[in-house]
Parts: sequence; structure tokens; C-alpha cells
Amino acid sequence: MRRATAGVALGALLCVSARVRAAEVETLRQAGAADKRFNIAVLGDGYRTEDQAKLLTDATAIVDYLFTVKPLQQYAQFFNVKLVHVVSRDNGADNGSYGAQRDTALDSNFNCGGIERLLCVNQGKAQAAAVADVPEVNFVMVLVNDPKYGGSGGAICAASSNEQSFEILAHEIGHSLASLADEYSYDGGIAPCDAQNDCNEANVTMRNQRDQIKWKDWIDAATPVPTPAMQQYASVIGLFDGARYVSTGVYRPALNCKMRDLGTDYCSVCTEQFVRSIWTSENIQMVEAAMPAQPSVQSDNCDDLHFSVTTPTITPSTYHYVWSVDGQMQAETTSAIALSPATLMQGQHQVSVAIADATALVRSDPDGVLKDQHSWTVSVSRSDCQPGGSGGAAGGGVASAPSSGASGAPMSGAGTAGAGLGGVGGSAGVVASAAAGLVPVTAPPPRDASGCACVLPASSPDGSRSLLSLGALGLASLWRRRRR
Repeated sequence: MRRATAGVALGALLCVSARVRAAEVETLRQAGAADKRFNIAVLGDGYRTEDQAKLLTDATAIVDYLFTVKPLQQYAQFFNVKLVHVVSRDNGADNGSYGAQRDTALDSNFNCGGIERLLCVNQGKAQAAAVADVPEVNFVMVLVNDPKYGGSGGAICAASSNEQSFEILAHEIGHSLASLADEYSYDGGIAPCDAQNDCNEANVTMRNQRDQIKWKDWIDAATPVPTPAMQQYASVIGLFDGARYVSTGVYRPALNCKMRDLGTDYCSVCTEQFVRSIWTSENIQMVEAAMPAQPSVQSDNCDDLHFSVTTPTITPSTYHYVWSVDGQMQAETTSAIALSPATLMQGQHQVSVAIADATALVRSDPDGVLKDQHSWTVSVSRSDCQPGGSGGAAGGGVASAPSSGASGAPMSGAGTAGAGLGGVGGSAGVVASAAAGLVPVTAPPPRDASGCACVLPASSPDGSRSLLSLGALGLASLWRRRRR
């Protein structure tokens, strides 16, 4: 079941006493139709009328930066981004570089919750402004026109215009978009994980037995569990003690990760969970379009029959395709196939394609969110068609029609289906065929791929509040550590 993306709650809109007036909107990234992409609205606060050109410059810089962060870099074409030119009377934020009191449209303020560099906004106003001008919005970020270093995360992410705050935002979207936990130790009064059910987040656990660890498939047999916090283990996935605001008893996958230290990359386990979260977004469908569009196809002549699917672009492409006719796999491994009525023979046939995102960023896919399939029922009425050079056989031969990948560019590499296609949970041929119901997935995850075998439980009713509190405490700890 697909989870709903971070949207705008109607209740939040009803709590806003004064609607923020309509604003100019600019498109920063347009990857596809709104109903087929994850839609981000970037709002400015503390930007006066004369600061709107600066808002465009600042927003472009931070968005460009975010899409250099893996795995957002690979999946950048899954996102649309629009900038909402919210106009404020004053520049800056309360308790910022320009004074203790500033009159801004979204009420940005430092010293939120008594933490000097924690930068908060009025979430109701921000949500109202976003949905008024970008009704398709799935997620809101606020950029505040103040050079003081700071930010926050949760249901809405915020960052100041200080260039170092960009890295805070990259950390905070780990909470907001992938439901990741902070991995550092800080006594912030947050309730501990339930010892019986373990932690909800994919990147932390209370289990220290190898076979019970969420990301056990990524831990090499030579890596000790628990794993000493030593430099020799800095580049491996293990079980490191200290995470989720406690110094011992809760474990993290890596010695260092963006969820622990600013300026580092997401570890393999966090990256894998990020990819899964992208694929479970309600707008993201692996098969965006199919040709023919109708599920039933009638063949009344001897011309080749062409079938294809369109998938959202991954850079570089990690898609694998397995085609089958009447349950028999075909040689074509791209997004299109051509079949000859002469070799299909008269009667009714089932043509199917199973697709898998076989990215090396994901080791296992227990919920099948990185797989999809599409089928057509084909009725061939002629019995007098003669096999030609372009005809293909249902038992393995196909016509070599020009094929296109996710970007529409021609692709090559047709070969025996399932051969040499490493991917999620084993060969791509096995995985994709399993999606089509042909063979079960029995191969173990490949050792040269990254990720974990964990499954994130459903969010609690107050999950958004939990995310916000975790993000706030996380920032507090990061800033305190920076001052030491």
C-alpha cells in the first residue's frame, strides 16, 4: 500500500486567521506533470518587495545544492519545485541579524524553544501560502532572508540564507522525506524506543544480535557486531552504539552519516530508506504510461505489434525490463518490444512486462515498492500471416524495434532475459519475473549492493509532531557540539 506524501492538512488551513495573499510563483524544476511527480514548494520569508530578486538567487542555489545530494541526485527527475514569492514587510527573522522583532509574512524566528539557532516559522501560515499558490504541493520548505546560521525540520523544513544552513536543510529532509532518526547522542527528553517492538525508524535499532538487525544483509561477515567506533570501520556498515539521542543501547549503521554529522554523506542504510520513500510517494508510479494505452489489443492484419512503457527518469538509468508472452520470457530487455502476428499465431495472448528499479542503492525490497508490471490482452484474428525478418516468436524471439528507456533515448543491450542483470534481491531477471508472477525470488541480496532489509512501520497518528521535535532537538545538539 502506498503511503501518502507529506501534504497539507485541512485542519492546519482552518487554523489560519489571516490568509496570506496570493504571490508570484516561479518554476525552478519541472520534471513532469504534477500528478506524476513529488511537488515541493519553496517559500521565502523576510524577503521584502525589493528582496525578491535575491530570493530567486537564494532559492535557486539551495535547490541546486539539494539535488547534488545522493540519492536526490539520481532521482532528481522525480521532483517538481516551485518558488512562491511571499513578500514580507521587514527583512530577516525575529532574534536574527536585523533585530529582535521583525514583521514577516510567515513569522520566522530564531531562538525557537529557547534554542538560539533553531529557526521556526508559523506552520499554518506557511502551509496556507503554499497550497494557495501551489495547490499540488506535497512538501514545503521555507527560506528565510537572514544571514544568521540556523534552520529546522519536520512537517516543514526551514533554513536561513546563510550558505552553511543549506547542509542543515539536507539533514532535515532526511527526517521529513525518509522518516530517518537522528544518529547522535543527546539527552533531549525524547521517549526511548519500545524495547519489544524496536525503534520505528529504519536507521536505528535496539537489537544487537546479527540476525535481528534491520540492516543485517549489509553487514559483512568480517565486521564485528557491535562494531567498535574505530577508524578502521569508518567505511563499512556495522552496528555502532549511540544513536537517537542516547549514548548507549540504541545502535546506528555507520560510524558517520549525514543523520549524525553535517557535511557527510547519507550512509548506505539511510540512502536505501530514502530511495524506498521516494518510490512510496503517492504521485510516483513506475509505469507512467503504456502503449497501446488500452489493455486489449486487436490484430486484424500482419503488421508487427508494438508495446512499450514509459518510466520516470533515473540518472543513470537503473531500470530492468522482463517481457513475457503467454508466460514465456522474451529476449528484449528494454522498455519496448515488437511482436509478429505470424509467430504469435491466431487466438488470444497475454503480453506482459515486469519492471524493476535495480539500483545498487537498495539491497532488498521486501514490500515490492521498486517493482511494477503492465499487461495487455492481444487477440490475433489472422491465420495466414507469414513470418518475416521483423517477426518474433512467443517462445523467445522478438522483433528488434527501436526501444527507449526512461528518458526516451534509444537503449541497447537486448539479451537473454534475466542473464547478468544484477539488482534488487538477486538478478533483475529473477526480480522482475517475480513481479510478473513467473518465478519466486529466491536469490539472496548481492554483496556488492548497498542498503538494508528493514521495513519502516506505518507512521503514528502524531508522526509529524514527532518528526518536528526530533528535528528541533537534533539541531540543538548539532549547534551545541559546534560551539565546543
